[in-house]
Amino acid sequence: MKDTWINLFTFLKAPYLSAAYTPIKAGKFFTLLILTFALIVPYGLIMDVAGIDQFDHIGDELFKKNKWLVSIVAIVLAPIMEEPIFRLHLDLKRSSIWWSIGLSVLLLGELWVLVVLFWIYLFVLKYKVAQGNPPDLKYVLFISAAFFALIHMGNFTDFDYRKYFYWVPFLVGVQFLVGLVLGYVRLKHGIYTAVVFHGAYNAIPTILVIYFSEG
Repeated sequence: MKDTWINLFTFLKAPYLSAAYTPIKAGKFFTLLILTFALIVPYGLIMDVAGIDQFDHIGDELFKKNKWLVSIVAIVLAPIMEEPIFRLHLDLKRSSIWWSIGLSVLLLGELWVLVVLFWIYLFVLKYKVAQGNPPDLKYVLFISAAFFALIHMGNFTDFDYRKYFYWVPFLVGVQFLVGLVLGYVRLKHGIYTAVVFHGAYNAIPTILVIYFSEG
């Protein structure tokens, strides 16, 4: 576990494009999954104590109405959609950037301003890549994780941004951390592995909620 943590931290300090994606071993996959929860569970507990529960989460109501449908969306559909949008372009290929731009249309909704900003970022990235002057991959990785995190603000119903704007970084802090881990998986092991890892990450809390709600 120590080696996995060191590899992750070292990579995030200086990310790079792998010449070839390597298959991820089952042991590393589950170790990385455990490390991810080791990072976010304490954070989540601190946020609960700080009062995050004062904000209504759309998933709570939807889960009560149709928990199996919500589970399928969280475990299967969300990773399949979100990974190509937020992580495919990390390889700095123009075709990948176009896919991220095109698929991000699916995110248009209440947070359309954020989607437009994401498009601007991707078009700037595409231009710099086309000019043969791509930005440092570290910035691309962290910016993609930030957009991935911020889009999850759509999970909160009737959130008053003017009144509670200072809460935003804390409300999506977990998603930002997970976005960095997923970026690591994507760049080291490929987009398909990132989709599977994302699904596995979503599956654990979803299964726990189902189990305890039926208990």
